Amino acid sequence: MPKSSARHKQPKTSRRTRLDNGSLLLFFSPLLCVLTASPLADDTLTDKEKQQRYDFHPFQTLSPEQQQQIVPGCEGLYIDPMQSIADALGEERNNLDRFPLEIEADKTVVREGETALLEGNVVLSQGARRILADKMTYEITSDRASMEGNVVIRQQGVLLHGSAAKANGANHSASFTNAEFVLHGQHLRGGADTISQSAEKVIELENGAFTSCEPGTNTWVLEGEQISIDTQNQQGTGRHIKLRILDVPVLYLPYITFPVGGERKSGLLFPSISVSEQNGVDLALPYYFNLAPNYDATVTPRLISKRGAMLETEFRHLSPLFETTSDIAILVNDQGGRDPDLEDQINQGVISEADAKPYKGQNRWLTHLQQFGGANQRWLSEVDYTQVSDNDYFRDLGISSFSVQNTTHLNQSLMLGYELENWQLSALTQNYQILLYDVDDPYQRLPQINLNGNYQQGPWGTKLTHEYTRFDHDDDYWRNGQAIIKGQRLTTDYRFNLSKRASWGFIKPELGVQSLHYQLDEDALSSGVESSPSVATASASLDTGLIFDHAGGTFLQTLEPRIYYLYRTYDDHENLFNLTDDGQAINFDTSERTFSYSQLYRDSRFSGGDRLEDSNRMTVGVTSNWYHNDSGEEYLSVSLGQIVYFGGQKIALNESVGTQEKSEFAGELRFRLGPWGRFFASSIYDGESSHFTRGTAGVQLATPDSQSLVNLGYSYIRKGTSGSTGIDQLDVSFVSPVAKQWVTMARYNYDYSSGRELEAFAGLEYNDCCYRVRLLARRWLDSNIAALTESEDALYDQGIFFELQLKGLGSSGAKVDAILEDSIYGYRERERRLNQ
Repeated sequence: MPKSSARHKQPKTSRRTRLDNGSLLLFFSPLLCVLTASPLADDTLTDKEKQQRYDFHPFQTLSPEQQQQIVPGCEGLYIDPMQSIADALGEERNNLDRFPLEIEADKTVVREGETALLEGNVVLSQGARRILADKMTYEITSDRASMEGNVVIRQQGVLLHGSAAKANGANHSASFTNAEFVLHGQHLRGGADTISQSAEKVIELENGAFTSCEPGTNTWVLEGEQISIDTQNQQGTGRHIKLRILDVPVLYLPYITFPVGGERKSGLLFPSISVSEQNGVDLALPYYFNLAPNYDATVTPRLISKRGAMLETEFRHLSPLFETTSDIAILVNDQGGRDPDLEDQINQGVISEADAKPYKGQNRWLTHLQQFGGANQRWLSEVDYTQVSDNDYFRDLGISSFSVQNTTHLNQSLMLGYELENWQLSALTQNYQILLYDVDDPYQRLPQINLNGNYQQGPWGTKLTHEYTRFDHDDDYWRNGQAIIKGQRLTTDYRFNLSKRASWGFIKPELGVQSLHYQLDEDALSSGVESSPSVATASASLDTGLIFDHAGGTFLQTLEPRIYYLYRTYDDHENLFNLTDDGQAINFDTSERTFSYSQLYRDSRFSGGDRLEDSNRMTVGVTSNWYHNDSGEEYLSVSLGQIVYFGGQKIALNESVGTQEKSEFAGELRFRLGPWGRFFASSIYDGESSHFTRGTAGVQLATPDSQSLVNLGYSYIRKGTSGSTGIDQLDVSFVSPVAKQWVTMARYNYDYSSGRELEAFAGLEYNDCCYRVRLLARRWLDSNIAALTESEDALYDQGIFFELQLKGLGSSGAKVDAILEDSIYGYRERERRLNQ
């Protein structure tokens, strides 16, 4: 440091000296990027002390805007006083060479041109960085400096202070004694007995620790004898690491690695644990491998006490053209699980052990591959393949470390496509694994090729749809004495329409021609049967509606009558029926849609491509909406409609056709319940029998801050409607705070037709600023066992699910989240909003 680089600071007068040499401050720059921690004292500080020591501001001292930034469970915010300075400097904030170094002190003494002594309120400033100390000694010839007494270093997002510090300007090394730090943005604080920085910018923490808990509490602390941080490569390691909860050591790791900054790093993730009656203790310990910037893997050993050891793996890969996720799980030699109620049933001879434990001794597994390709390209691809070893895999084992949809139909498909300006060409191969009992496997599409054209010229539009499919099946041409028809199908659908919309309403006339062409395998067909049947029809439709509105008062009221007329010619489907010796008809993928309000304006009552419905019908409907004139939000919507048939329908899935003059009445209702939610209902009313045959109704409520959710739903299908055995179910769920930081949640799903509850759970959550604990007790119907025994006790599985999340470290698993997201409408959005 030149002799003239520091001047005595006169009492009551601020004299500042600008310097071109900024080396002394740069000695400390790597320390300001430390994203780890050190030993923590048991803080019992006043609010003022917290603010002075940690830049922590309690709730009552914050502005309304700052109070909105506080996450659930927290009592305040870390506020960085350097943020405003950094913002003013803009993009140059990190380029220290652009700014002069300024030094202030109450007293400055230079001895023989070799040593400079600065005492009293020493302040070094450069750009958005500050260093403060009571005393500093600088050896000019050796370029070494030492500081004593309340040493503080500030940089954007970081506060570091200690009792003493030393720095070597020659090799850019430095060390702090009894140091503490705060990372404002990450809501972390920590410290160490000693922090040292080598010439290679590797920082060593001796006896270090950190936590995300607010000042005054140390509910959890991660501490280690030695923590090393490579600031250039953004990687860290720790030796002899201990996790303390409430000052009790609960986890010891001889060695860990972790990321520094936003980079990912290989290392052990937090374990998950749950307990259920059937599986016992379920413990999973995931390990994350950061293999490269664009791909990684997670390997999770899992121990289920009543079933055995298993392994789950997830691999992810990202490239400019493809996004890939692959999951594999395997349980070797399933021990079968041990449910006390089932054991009693086995001992009493009600059911056999083989029926109660059908997978005992077997290997059970899951494989999943999902890939999306062609982002921002004309070509596109999608792979979605999931397969499990047995129908009960999800029910028995679930998933602990990755996300695969638990559904009754597992998709196994590959799609390739190419888009032109007006045309799209795609090819699909698809199969399904069905996880239901006594349900036939669907046909495989090997392949399905689509060529679709769409031309729009002002209000005039043309759609040209072509689909070729080869339908195959795992079974041969016969299964259990029944024939299985296989073959090829070509469908075409050409439509020409005019679409006009205006403030008064809309009108859309349309003309079309549809056709079906088959080439069937003859192996399963009866002799003399036509193997290449064809069907073709022409159609004409008119969809039109008017909009009448009344804008008086607070609300804008509309009355919207609508008429939809459809005529489609009849072509005999006789060649599609009785094609085999046992009377099978062609039906590769077609079913009759359940009648609902949305069905009123569809052009076919069939889903799939094996029937061309003859039609001469008109839908008459009306909708009335109420909108708030200021906000434009919908407050009330009522819709009602009915189909009138002008001729008997001749086309059905089978040869028998029911005739009717009018359809049932279909209606929908939506009603806004102030700012908190809505009421909804839909129903089907049969005027001839004077009965409601089908309906749903419910209430969905949410407070504006999403803290509380309430859902009430009811579903009803009259017994005998379309062959249904009847549904009469109530579903109630909620999540709501009951006290500061305490939240309750519950669900009750009951089926009145069978007199059984389908699922019931209740849970409690405590949400602190640095951790969250959730406990869930759940009881649910075991549908597989229900088919084997009438014992009410044996019908249900039940379990206790526990989740601990240490904020800043990770969660103990996703099981509780998965249960709540599947069972409580709006819960996923609630979590996203509260934790964003």
